[in-house]
Amino acid sequence: MILTHEHKNGGIVRLHLRWIGDIFKSMHIYTLDLTAAMAALLTHQEAFEMFLRLLVEHNKTTNLTRIETPQDIRTRHFLDALAGLSVLDKAAEQNTDFSIIDIGSGAGFPGLAIAIARPAWRIVSLEATDKKVRFQQQVCRTLGLNNVQVRHGRAEIDAHTPALREQFDAVTARAVAGLDVLAELTLAFVRPGGCGLFWKGPHGRTEACAAQPAAAQMGARFTAMADYALNAAAMTLIVAEKQTKSPPLYPRQHFGMIKKHPLC
Repeated sequence: MILTHEHKNGGIVRLHLRWIGDIFKSMHIYTLDLTAAMAALLTHQEAFEMFLRLLVEHNKTTNLTRIETPQDIRTRHFLDALAGLSVLDKAAEQNTDFSIIDIGSGAGFPGLAIAIARPAWRIVSLEATDKKVRFQQQVCRTLGLNNVQVRHGRAEIDAHTPALREQFDAVTARAVAGLDVLAELTLAFVRPGGCGLFWKGPHGRTEACAAQPAAAQMGARFTAMADYALNAAAMTLIVAEKQTKSPPLYPRQHFGMIKKHPLC
């Protein structure tokens, strides 16, 4: 069996499943344990409920999220955002100054949720939309989240800022773009030896295979895929390992070019 992709000229590129199988063999594939996520929700229930009330109230006048009911917010925003804790906890072992940058954090997911659950970690939440930045700042003030810096900016530009480039132990991104685009946008923020964590839907495995060359060009490799379910929806957490420094040229400083001509 083979996968095919049609070019504009009518030709067909055939991607052999044997090659895909080789990529899968090089990754650790497992079912994600949500115990840490659920424990964090219970431990910090008061803070998360305050976050929920702020989100519901502000969403009435400012378009922050399409997920609107309290129960959906608890599951599809909070629990989903915390799904990566088991991976991040392991990465943070024996690191007393663990740092994360969350790219395209929107209304604060997963960045602010992780900051609530792990107050000892340093979080930078990078968001390009001003109204969402202002909302996140309000959440941080109300909840007293002193471990968060909410930054208004774009990843393709800020990744070239010396104070941010390859300065973090981990980078996270949820519902931002395809993995081939995310690899270029995010991995320059992570120091060699750090990791990337990407929230994807049911096609995450296919994306990870297709985006492996892009990760390689950024000095990284996708190493694990963890499956889990939220309200019967199939989800996949993709883990990347940063191995070497990213080339100074990347990411390219025009998002349109990154999206139209991904590295792979």
